Amino acid sequence: MIPPLPSLPTPLLILGEGGGGTDEGENTGFGARSGKIKIITFPAAWRFMIRALYYTPDSPLDTGFPLEKFGSALQNPKGLLWVDFTGELPAVCESLMRDVFGFHSLAIDDALQETHTPKVDDWGNCVYIVLNAMTFNDAPANGLLKTNELDAFLGSNYVVTHHDNPIAAMDEVWSACQRDARHLQGGADHLMYKIADHIVAGYMPIVAEIDKGIDQIEDEIFDAPTPKTLEQIFSLKRVL
Repeated sequence: MIPPLPSLPTPLLILGEGGGGTDEGENTGFGARSGKIKIITFPAAWRFMIRALYYTPDSPLDTGFPLEKFGSALQNPKGLLWVDFTGELPAVCESLMRDVFGFHSLAIDDALQETHTPKVDDWGNCVYIVLNAMTFNDAPANGLLKTNELDAFLGSNYVVTHHDNPIAAMDEVWSACQRDARHLQGGADHLMYKIADHIVAGYMPIVAEIDKGIDQIEDEIFDAPTPKTLEQIFSLKRVL
């Protein structure tokens, strides 16, 4: 169980650009922000649904990059940080997105609270991208198509992804990056393209299943139509 946010454990000091004293109430120097040092706490229980990897040209790929180093990683323009939130509590995600990455509060609300169709928003310091991964919960003829929203933030040297449920395409890209760091050499935009490409590629088996279901219904209509055939037609219509 993740502890309540008001009673956080031992604080961790994270440095941002701009120097200054240690003001707990000030913005950090991460992402598009610059300013004073801020004390941020990362409870150990937070780490269960957050994974991160970090690539730099002159170091081995770090596939278990710790939260404590996110801030310093963002200061390296030659590095690439990928942080993936899966089913994490909104309060936990919001704290990291706001205090470490410096995302706009409205963009954070879009990612954590709202449901969107696919879109792209330019927030200046980053690009906010919404994609939908799709799977069938049952046979296509039953019309049970499940949509999983993926919210992504693309920066010059980072990609932050958030989704409420596991997405196979995300795991595929993550595993590919773990096996071969060359997938990360093209930078953050290339990584974001790879994620989008895998998600869109997942649409093709769904289209094939829908096409198969349509063929089956056509056969039933000409051979031996039943009241169930009409139900299947309406189910496929809902999917489409």
